[in-house]
Amino acid sequence: MNLTRKFAVIIACLWALGTGPALGQDYGPYGYGAGGGSVGVGFDWEGFYSGVYGGGVPMGDDRSYIAGVFAGVNAQVDSALLGVEAQLGGDFGDDFSLDAMVMGRGGAILNPDLLVYGTVGTGLVKGDFGYAFGGGAEYGVTDYLSVRGEALGTGEWGNGPDTVRLGAGLAFHL
Repeated sequence: MNLTRKFAVIIACLWALGTGPALGQDYGPYGYGAGGGSVGVGFDWEGFYSGVYGGGVPMGDDRSYIAGVFAGVNAQVDSALLGVEAQLGGDFGDDFSLDAMVMGRGGAILNPDLLVYGTVGTGLVKGDFGYAFGGGAEYGVTDYLSVRGEALGTGEWGNGPDTVRLGAGLAFHL
């Protein structure tokens, strides 16, 4: 199975995990269900956030671990979300290399606490100028804390993607 196909399977699994129960719900405007009963307004995805992430490149010859910090801002319109995020971290493979990317993201709030998003960006990837694209799911666990899972395909500019990174993170929303 080639790298692109593996990446597509990972994204499809993330999407399926995030949308299964949510597609059957009708939360209506402002958190009111179809029957008129309040289901709560849910997590507030809008505004500034920051956090930590970790993960790795589990497949191929370039197996490594990644860890770092991120910060971003989101704007929400109904159940749509647009945002920008900066990530700064390291790739701990055979040698240490710096990752520093700026990513745009867009997503859908599938239920009050669940966000599914796609992301694309550029910057330093393994110390070289490159790009990243992918997606993930984020779940609000308290009023100010969310957890996320993300899959990113990365590569150097001028070449196709050469790695798939799987990561998890913890975000604090202001």
